[in-house]
Amino acid sequence: MGYRCLCCGHLTLPVPDREAVGYICPVCFWENDVFLRKHTHRSVCNHGMTLQEGEKNFIKFGACQERLVQYVREPKEEEIPPYYC
Repeated sequence: MGYRCLCCGHLTLPVPDREAVGYICPVCFWENDVFLRKHTHRSVCNHGMTLQEGEKNFIKFGACQERLVQYVREPKEEEIPPYYC
């Protein structure tokens, strides 16, 4: 079982989020930003988007940004957290 992506909530990170430097989630395409401290802070790794914006976009489009939809995939069964079931 992996670690939770801060944007989509799926268990796609190979290590805890504070250690997953530059990891891009294959489910939402959010690039993990270890320097981000709050959901409302702008992420340099994600072109100035806030995590809050990324979460809303994931709900709306299925990716952290609409233009990235073509790169994402559905979560694997083992990546779906228990509270999604």
